Amino acid sequence: MNSLHTAILFLLGGNILISLARLITARVYLSKSKDEKVHGNFLLGISWISNILNSLVFVIALMLAFDIQPLKFLTSLTIVAAAIAILSKDYVTNIINGLIMMFTDQFSLGDTIRIGDTQGLIEDITLLNVVLKQDDGYKTMVPNSLILNAQVTNFKNLKQKKIEFPLELPHGFKYDISTINSRLTKTFEKRIEEKSISNLNLKLQNIQKEFITLKVSFETPVEKETEVQSELHHFLLSLFNEN
Repeated sequence: MNSLHTAILFLLGGNILISLARLITARVYLSKSKDEKVHGNFLLGISWISNILNSLVFVIALMLAFDIQPLKFLTSLTIVAAAIAILSKDYVTNIINGLIMMFTDQFSLGDTIRIGDTQGLIEDITLLNVVLKQDDGYKTMVPNSLILNAQVTNFKNLKQKKIEFPLELPHGFKYDISTINSRLTKTFEKRIEEKSISNLNLKLQNIQKEFITLKVSFETPVEKETEVQSELHHFLLSLFNEN
């Protein structure tokens, strides 16, 4: 009964202290919101650290309830703990990298990033991976270790994005380059006036034996990228259908 009483007191006391520390830290951090930008990653990191500490407190309280000395128990399991650490090194690496991302402002929840060929909105950051929501609605979970070891493009502060689209036309195509260029300009005339598209350009890129390669390039606001690309695809499809 004494061991159970000690375990309950340790569990309750530990949870109360961790909760108070979490609230105080969050309050101090949020007090800076008047002068500086608040990053949701920091609050997310505080939540995960408090969860880890609460889990550790629960395990120690469980040991105390069964009259097991935590230090002696850990010492006796040193070899086993080392083996577990080696086997779970990938998980440990992901957890450490996740905490690093949470306490830095490289990117935050709601940012749009691109990792390799994967691009999406950061919906959540966990201790193991980052959840990206793509334009098609699918969610991709990228390991934290991959993000910190790969080239990541953050479109957070990017207002204009340059789009380049290669176009292969067979020899003897119905329209020449100047005609395609004028029709392209006319199609996006309204977009150009409202500045949804700028620096629209069509130029010859390569000449092959069976086809020629053109490149359509333009700049568009990040939030308009998907719909502008969709309109471009429709224009090109109609061009090929006419041919």
